[in-house]
Amino acid sequence: MRVRFSQDPESLHPLSYGNAPALQVLNLIYQSLLTIDLRDKSIQPLLAGGLPTVRRDDSLSYFTFKLRPQAKWDNGTAVTASDVAFSLKLLHSPLLDNERWRAQFNFIKDIIIQPGDSASFTLVCRGYTPEMRLMTGDFFVLPAHRFDPKGLLSNIPFHTIRQKFDSLASTSTFKTYAAFLNQPQFARDTAWVRGSGPYKLKSWRNGQTVVLDKKQGWWGDQVAKEAEILRATPGKIVFQIIPDNAAAIMALKAGQLDLLDDMPLVAFQEMKKNEKYQNKFTFSSPSSFDLVFLGMNGDKPYLQDKHTRQAISHIFNVPQIINSLQGGYATPSVGLVHPEEKQYYNKGLSPVTYDLKKASQLLGQAGWVKTSEGWHKTIANQRQKLELEVIHRAGNSDFEHLAILLKQNAQAIGVPVTIQALESSQIRERLDTKQFDLFFRTLSGNPFSYNLIPLLHTSNKVEGGSNVTGFGTPETDQLLENIASEEGTEQKAVLLKKLQQEMQEQSNWVFLYFLQNKIAVSKRIDAAVVSSLKPGYDLTKFTFKK
Repeated sequence: MRVRFSQDPESLHPLSYGNAPALQVLNLIYQSLLTIDLRDKSIQPLLAGGLPTVRRDDSLSYFTFKLRPQAKWDNGTAVTASDVAFSLKLLHSPLLDNERWRAQFNFIKDIIIQPGDSASFTLVCRGYTPEMRLMTGDFFVLPAHRFDPKGLLSNIPFHTIRQKFDSLASTSTFKTYAAFLNQPQFARDTAWVRGSGPYKLKSWRNGQTVVLDKKQGWWGDQVAKEAEILRATPGKIVFQIIPDNAAAIMALKAGQLDLLDDMPLVAFQEMKKNEKYQNKFTFSSPSSFDLVFLGMNGDKPYLQDKHTRQAISHIFNVPQIINSLQGGYATPSVGLVHPEEKQYYNKGLSPVTYDLKKASQLLGQAGWVKTSEGWHKTIANQRQKLELEVIHRAGNSDFEHLAILLKQNAQAIGVPVTIQALESSQIRERLDTKQFDLFFRTLSGNPFSYNLIPLLHTSNKVEGGSNVTGFGTPETDQLLENIASEEGTEQKAVLLKKLQQEMQEQSNWVFLYFLQNKIAVSKRIDAAVVSSLKPGYDLTKFTFKK
């Protein structure tokens, strides 16, 4: 299989990788307890022999797993509960680049290994949410014998690391271990980047290729007939690093690639219509959970009134934008829930329409008065003119076009808008410090977790918090907490639909559309699995025509 990457993986360290290509490679080398079947979005056991059993007791929940007896490391030894415990220690140890993992898996308080059974263990978790059924098994299980050959962490219990994080950071044990684990070999050396997965790293040439070979006698082949999720067909996978889209299209047309995703619109449309390429490729445009939206800083004095924000939401002609920018390959939405998630999507909510007259009326409702000089309002005893700045990531042509459309339509009702293209790090700093008016961004979601507290709860409106738009009230906070803890589908649907209604009313977020991926797959592939879930396809299930 020959697949295009638009950027170099940068690092294949399973703890501190930095981008999507790296994660895609790592998922073929290392394994977790559980995974998602990209074909039907179901949770499946991977290293685990089955889904966990769950017991709840007051403020704690207990998830009990048993590992597959066939699961082996490359040296032939079994994957054990001690490896799982070690992997959890890495997620929480001091002096390592694991801040995001400590926060994400903070709910896991302890691990109890079954006496006399090295394959059975229980994770002790704080509280309970339905998302834990996946998250308790959604981390890489790493070989302790390779990542800690001297056993420096073997005698330190996981709960001790959790409880004494700060004091342990000053000990020689953890200083020594951090120096060992931060070595470059764990990030790119073919002899060290090894896990329990079906593939091993054969070579990595910066900016050129990452090559993976299927392991001979891989343990999963023994059970793939009974556990389809473990089937891995391609004998070699070559990721070709081609940053330039035009060069990637040329490589595809020349037969140098078997798969190209996220194709430029014009090239996708032209090739799809061309009989020559119809005979060579299968073209797909599956939905994705990548949501394009405009965010507004509701904490800015001139954007605090919801009618002002609602006015801005009415200057977008979403159907026209989807047609012109995306060629129709996008799905409009009234909220954070994808319309394909029919049980949770609020289809009773009308999309915000393009209406410049309505926008002007709403500005008037917010107290703005229009003069020959623009819209003005007295705020904190000072005359304030309504003029806005929109920021977006430099080099993103879709955001550039959206910003220009925003500027043109806002100007039509007398609101001047300036556009600022920034690097990702600059945008992050502006959002963290709340030094912005408006921003365009893409939010990558999934249908498995509706714990939206980090994004929308008022407790996260602090500097550096994820709620950068200032959305929220005590009522919506309670709504978010109820959504995160609700197990019943019907009640969760009621709560999510209420949230979508509240978010449209407050308009801190203007929802534009969910993107659709544009994929071409060579017809030498007999069975290609494409999906709405990232990365958009499952290479391990691709089979070749004989």
